[in-house]
Amino acid sequence: MRPEDKLLFACSRQNFLSTHRETVLDIGNKEKICWDVVYSAAMLHGVASLIYANLLKCIANANLRMPQDIIDKFKLCVATNIVRKDRRAEKIVEVLSFFKRKSIDVMLIKGAALDILVYDQPWYMISSDVDLIVRRRREDMAKEDKKEIASLLHNLSIECEYFRHHDVDMDRVLPINFQKIWDNATRITWRGCDVFVMSPEDMLLSVCINSCRKRFFRLKALCDIAEIINKYRDLKWEELTRNAREYDCNNIIYAAILITKMTVGCNLPEGALEKLADSKARAAVIRYLISRVSRGITLSSSFPYFKKNKRNKLMRKAHWALILPYATYRWYQVWRKMKHIWKTKPWS
Repeated sequence: MRPEDKLLFACSRQNFLSTHRETVLDIGNKEKICWDVVYSAAMLHGVASLIYANLLKCIANANLRMPQDIIDKFKLCVATNIVRKDRRAEKIVEVLSFFKRKSIDVMLIKGAALDILVYDQPWYMISSDVDLIVRRRREDMAKEDKKEIASLLHNLSIECEYFRHHDVDMDRVLPINFQKIWDNATRITWRGCDVFVMSPEDMLLSVCINSCRKRFFRLKALCDIAEIINKYRDLKWEELTRNAREYDCNNIIYAAILITKMTVGCNLPEGALEKLADSKARAAVIRYLISRVSRGITLSSSFPYFKKNKRNKLMRKAHWALILPYATYRWYQVWRKMKHIWKTKPWS
């Protein structure tokens, strides 16, 4: 593993202990670090602000040397992200106030929910999008309300779907029971506004699915998984496993948590991980593919799954990281995924 990757994995956590600081200092003293790579990879993976917050602890208390231009870039990133998150919070308050006036229940999901529930500082993670789910189904909404909602959300650049969300069920590849998610959700008050959030178990399940969508090795997704597990020590693992099997995504959850444990680390109850895999054979295949991917990919790779053809256009290339997600699918899910890819044709 490259020293830049080892440093990034060590710094990708909220609870940055003395052992992690010693790891970073050891890497800095024994290996040559390309700080441009550290910064660009941290930005690419959406964790630059958190990385800098932890690197500051190494600079302040020990002899870790970072070029001043890299420090300045990190500082600008943090300042920009703080402003961006403040503006995003204002947008969320505005849209939640709108739904409150309409007496419509909504759920905050993904990064916006994690900023409120999991992360100590919302600016730790770089993300500007906001994802909401309206409790009502689209067909149950009045035409005038749908037009008004669409207009407001378009002006605020907020993504909203009715009853379900395409990122959670991977564009209907997974048979997610959204009614159960709504039944298990909790209403919280944030900045004077009421909003629903997922249960810890559903939250972890959804971020693991999102990690699969990102080919499992995106640092922000790995941080999300680790921080949820570390925060909710009383997480109901039996319920998580039961739901994952019901939704046919238990192998996805297994792979996502395993990679998180191997990279940034997380505290798991004994036997919890093993219960998620379909079988020892499937677990062995997933572990083999993870080892191949981890040996053949770096965090600084912007396009590890593409190559340029003779016309200088990007084309997909065979890569273990492309195969890994499919190893976690059921056969019918592979078929659904292939139909969706063919329908959207991202390479055209």
